Amino acid sequence: MKYFLLAVIMMNSLKISAESISNRIYKIENGLIKFENGRVAFLKNGHQGLKSQDYIKGEIDNQSNLISFIKLNNMSSAPVKSFYFPEENEYEDTFEPSIVSSQKDAEDIFYRSNPNYKRISECSDRAHVWAHDELKFSGTKSMKAFIFFTASYINSVRFKWWFHVAPMYKVNDEGNIKDMVMDFRYSDRPLTVKEWSDQFVHTKRPCKVTTKFSEYDVNPQTENCYLIFESMHYKIPGEIHEKELSGRFKTKTTEYELKASYRYAFDPK
Repeated sequence: MKYFLLAVIMMNSLKISAESISNRIYKIENGLIKFENGRVAFLKNGHQGLKSQDYIKGEIDNQSNLISFIKLNNMSSAPVKSFYFPEENEYEDTFEPSIVSSQKDAEDIFYRSNPNYKRISECSDRAHVWAHDELKFSGTKSMKAFIFFTASYINSVRFKWWFHVAPMYKVNDEGNIKDMVMDFRYSDRPLTVKEWSDQFVHTKRPCKVTTKFSEYDVNPQTENCYLIFESMHYKIPGEIHEKELSGRFKTKTTEYELKASYRYAFDPK
């Protein structure tokens, strides 16, 4: 009886500590699932019949192992994460980010960030809202900093994410133009790109900067991480990859897209 009760307690403990996920699989490589929302999970027993583009509902333990799942065939309730490109081919990128006039003005932008984000929300939605809120408030056009973590780094530290994104501004700091990342969820002030990446890369090894998503996606083993800087209109990695494949640029953000990001990531005021 004693051992039975102990087993029940342990099972309940595992359930409490397990994380639920409902998301589409972006890619599976070397026993690692990359979900479209950026989360990763480890597979102990091969692919278990899973493949890219499967939409699953599952449980992930505190070591990021996928401990159970079911495939969902009905996609009607799945969040729409498709990206937008204008019907006309935009083969020239005319986006020019604004220059924030001082470090003080950069700090003001940071502290204007909407603090009412949901505890469980996606970085791509939060970053999209923060960037476009500031555009509406002051007309300041920002960039996005995308950081991509390689499979080797994820495996070495059991990291939970394969990408992260936050708004990035060009700031005039006493005559020097600096890139400053505004990640209101994970910092208390604007950070340089290296300060920002160091929060997630425990080795403190610099991330390789690239303009091609394929450089990360095809050969992810030689670095800890990669950085890609895009305009504020880019929301998810798929849009960056699509630009590389088609040569077309994302030149605007639709109101529908913004409303969806608000709904997914923020509590109503």
